[in-house]
Amino acid sequence: MESWQIVLSVSLIIPLVMVIAGICFRNGLPRKVNWWTGYRTSMACKNQDTWVFAHKYLAKLLIPLGLIFIFLVAIFALLAAFGIFTLELLLWLAGAQAIAFFLLSFIPTEMALRKEFDRNGKRRQ
Repeated sequence: MESWQIVLSVSLIIPLVMVIAGICFRNGLPRKVNWWTGYRTSMACKNQDTWVFAHKYLAKLLIPLGLIFIFLVAIFALLAAFGIFTLELLLWLAGAQAIAFFLLSFIPTEMALRKEFDRNGKRRQ
């Protein structure tokens, strides 16, 4: 495998995982609260209601965000192929994706959980 293929593969891992996880979460997986799979924060794991809410909310963020990142990787890969950017830029993009993944998905989901539920996991009136 050539270096550009490795760099491209690494840059696509995060957005592909985001889209796949978003599809799974949208379809109700994982079904029950657990500490092994899914979105596992203390607020999301309060009860089944918070669990379902968190996963459905996160799915709405992950799918479009992952698709945007796939599109960006494709553009940067084409620009790198034409020598406009270096392959190292794709690796930086992978790092930026990891940070954006946290900032643009986990933080809004936690904020939505706290807006929808009290600290005991009961829906606000």
